[in-house]
Amino acid sequence: MDKAPKIENNYNRLNFNDLVESDISEHHKGSNKFYELKDNPNKIIRVESFNELLEKHDNKIEIPELVEVTKKLYKDLEEKYDIFAPVDFTTSKDNNGKDVVCSITDRIEGKHLSEVNKSEEFLDKTEKLYTSVSKYFLDKFKEGGLYIWDINGESQYVYGKKLGDKDDKIYLIDTDIWLSKNKDDMYLSVYWLARHMSWLEHSLGTKFQEARNNINEFINQPLPQNTDDSVTKNIEGIRKLMIGEKSDYEPESAIPRFE
Repeated sequence: MDKAPKIENNYNRLNFNDLVESDISEHHKGSNKFYELKDNPNKIIRVESFNELLEKHDNKIEIPELVEVTKKLYKDLEEKYDIFAPVDFTTSKDNNGKDVVCSITDRIEGKHLSEVNKSEEFLDKTEKLYTSVSKYFLDKFKEGGLYIWDINGESQYVYGKKLGDKDDKIYLIDTDIWLSKNKDDMYLSVYWLARHMSWLEHSLGTKFQEARNNINEFINQPLPQNTDDSVTKNIEGIRKLMIGEKSDYEPESAIPRFE
């Protein structure tokens, strides 16, 4: 198994005078701007305002704690699950004096998983990825506490190289901050994981059996107390995906709660 590359970024506070707007194309860019360091275009910076992050997390966690917890959770992705996400986080002020959190990532030259030509090496690394992501959610459900909610989509990953790599790896590139401790909403995340995975399996002509085992174990865990109807619907949606049954199910919401 590949060893997760160390996070090499070490920025305390970014000076926006040292940044230029990036023209990088990213599926999950949304309304946010991406920047590059003037003297190092291999570093990509995503910016989110304090207010945006507080709203996303229901104003129930302070920014310094959010940043530190996020750093730890991303580090755990690499060290415990071999999910490569070379990212660091720091606070700063933008050119308008607004308080922001910056995520600093490595530029990855590569393709989204759906765009990669099929090969044994790619199939092996993709299967390991889905095994790891599914195990991550299963472990977090059992352990409780904060987890990274939004790592379930195929287009959030790129197969390619960062500066210094000799071999292609699968990298998580959508590294905005979206944490939750809500177990009910984890079913929604696993539903989208299963949906994207089953679509990719079909396109590659394979089954990721260990990931499927993890997902089936996840939906057979004892239910949290006081669950709402969305949990039952998401479990049924996951079951249908796992047995290949056609379904027109669409989740009512894709936005998780913090607690």
